[in-house]
Amino acid sequence: MEPLTRRKFISIAAVSGAGLTSLNVHDQLARSEGGPGAIGQANDGLASVDGDHMTEEINKEKIRRAMLAGPSSVTAEATVAEIDHQGNLTVIRQGTNEWVCIPGDQNVVGRPDMALDPMGMIWFKDVLARKPKPTNTSPGLIYMLNGATQRSFTDPFDTTSPPIPIGPHWMVLWPFDAKAAGLSTVMRDAGTMVMFAGTPYAHLHICGSPWEGNEYHRSDRGVWTMRYERR
Repeated sequence: MEPLTRRKFISIAAVSGAGLTSLNVHDQLARSEGGPGAIGQANDGLASVDGDHMTEEINKEKIRRAMLAGPSSVTAEATVAEIDHQGNLTVIRQGTNEWVCIPGDQNVVGRPDMALDPMGMIWFKDVLARKPKPTNTSPGLIYMLNGATQRSFTDPFDTTSPPIPIGPHWMVLWPFDAKAAGLSTVMRDAGTMVMFAGTPYAHLHICGSPWEGNEYHRSDRGVWTMRYERR
């Protein structure tokens, strides 16, 4: 056996003392905080704080995305909420005007972010409920200025056809008659069409933003482009 020198003894005592001190501090902390489970509770508390922070950051992103769905003049004071397949709303931020902005999920077909007025919300909930016809009593508005994906241009209840990408657009939700109004029923990346034509859910679908183009000023000179077709 190696002889116990004075230097060796001091080294062992120092290590042992540090270990005892650590155990003593741990014991005092446990007693002062309410027992051995207090340290675990403290860890749970830290996890809770992290979880709350994560939820707050996620909600901030949802609010940011939802507010881009429509014009700032309506989204700035709008309520931001999520909507489930039954039409139930979960409010993320309470607003002060009549509009509701939905953050949606661009990774899921048919779940775009959008801004809806009250009649637009009635119309949209009727689609979710698969009602025979919409129940809004006046034209509704829905903005989808970040674009969307959906399954069909002709059947509002189609959930199986391949997804169709659609650019920024907005909708006037009233049963327009395409033939009587002389409007197209063919989707384009610009212009106006009647979507779901011939069904109770027919409505005016306008691709682009209402604020595209240059504003008019009195000093502006009008420049008109005309195209002639050869006979």
